[in-house]
Amino acid sequence: MMVKIRVTWFLFLAAMISLLAACDSAGDGSPMDGMDSGMMERHMAPIPPEYADLTNPISADAASLARGQALYEANCATCHGDDGEGDGPAAGGLEPPPAPIAHTAQMLSDAYLFYRISEGGSIAPFNSAMPAFEGNLDEQERWEVINYVRSLGGDMMGNDMMGGNMIMGGPGFLLFAGIIAAVVLVVIWLVRRTSGHNQAAESPLEILKRRYARGEIDAEHYEAMKRELEEE
Repeated sequence: MMVKIRVTWFLFLAAMISLLAACDSAGDGSPMDGMDSGMMERHMAPIPPEYADLTNPISADAASLARGQALYEANCATCHGDDGEGDGPAAGGLEPPPAPIAHTAQMLSDAYLFYRISEGGSIAPFNSAMPAFEGNLDEQERWEVINYVRSLGGDMMGNDMMGGNMIMGGPGFLLFAGIIAAVVLVVIWLVRRTSGHNQAAESPLEILKRRYARGEIDAEHYEAMKRELEEE
């Protein structure tokens, strides 16, 4: 039993270390290194009410992805890069730098992406050079750009399962949080069960000593009960 629990602990710790390593990729040369310190704040900015409930009405089929790719290459790749890594030819002189959108789009809601593409980055807290595309791209075109951007990240973060909504409060985030919570509960249950088995494995004399140490019995009773156990 103890061996099984130790193996379970090992697997759990290994999984958590792998998860943390995947999330904390700074310094490993990955595209996520390009994220500046204020990117999280910008991605957590409130969405105006007129955008807050929007979801993508355009199916991400081959035709939509092809149109989205053409629009992305014409309007976005110069800054965000051909593969959405934030490394386009104009990215070097921009502050804040363009997001590695192929990765960050997997964590952001449809509403947020449509809002940012429509309004651009001229307002706080974004304060970036990203232009507003509301006047250049119609609604369908903006949604098709979003379809294409999501496809750049593929299934990197379980996008097919989570619908690209890993932002806090989205269904993907809630599913992910639920899985983590379930794992934690299982580990807590295993720890408690291990503790119970350890107590059950104690000899009567060990139990007696523990009760005496906790003050549950006095010295006289302890010595009498100890003699009885030793005589058995």
